[in-house]
Amino acid sequence: MIKAAIYDPQLLSSEGIKNILESSPEVSSVMILDTSKSLNSQLDEIRQNLVILDYSLFKGQLAKEVDDAIPKFPKINFLVISDNDDPLRIRRFINAGIKGFLTKQCSVEEIQTALKLIQDGGKFYCQSVIEVIADQDQQANLELSDREMEIIRHITKGESSTEIANNLNVSIHTVNSHRKNILKKLGLKSPTELIIYAVKQGWVSL
Repeated sequence: MIKAAIYDPQLLSSEGIKNILESSPEVSSVMILDTSKSLNSQLDEIRQNLVILDYSLFKGQLAKEVDDAIPKFPKINFLVISDNDDPLRIRRFINAGIKGFLTKQCSVEEIQTALKLIQDGGKFYCQSVIEVIADQDQQANLELSDREMEIIRHITKGESSTEIANNLNVSIHTVNSHRKNILKKLGLKSPTELIIYAVKQGWVSL
C-alpha cells in the first residue's frame, strides 16, 4: 500500500491532493510535510513510500534536495504535481529520477492511474507534460545547425575548445561562439547539462 507525504506550500492545493489520495484504494495513509523545513530532514523521520511535491514556489535548492534524496531514499518514489510548464525544469526533475509528473489540471483518474503505475514500479507523465517536452525537443532539433550538432558530438567526447578548433580546422573563437549559442538555444547552463541532454535525446552515446 502507498503511504504518501505531500510537500506543497499551497494550503488549498495540498489539502485537495490529500483528499484525492485518501479516496484512493491504493493509499493507506497521507501526511502533509512542513514546507518551512528541509524536505530531506523530514524524510529521515517518516516511513512514507511516496512523496508528492510542487517545486514551482520554492527556490532552486529543492531540485538539489530531490537529487540527493532519490539515491538516499531508494524506497521512496517521487511524484510532481505542478503547473510549472518550463520544459527544462520538467526534464530536470524527470532526469533526476522522478517517477511521475502531473499538472494540477489533471483529472482524479489520471492521479489514480499515476499512483497505481508508480506503486507497481512504473512511471507516469500526463499528456500535457509529454507535449511540453516534445515541443521543446522538436524546437531544439530545428534550431541547431549541422555545425552545432557536430560541436556537440565533440563536446560529449570531453574535448576542449582548443581540441575542437583543431579537429574542425576553425578558430577557437568560432568554437566558443558556437558553444555559447548552443547553450542559449537549448536553455542549458553548462557543458555537463549539455552532455546529459544530448545523451537523453539520443544524439550521442557514451
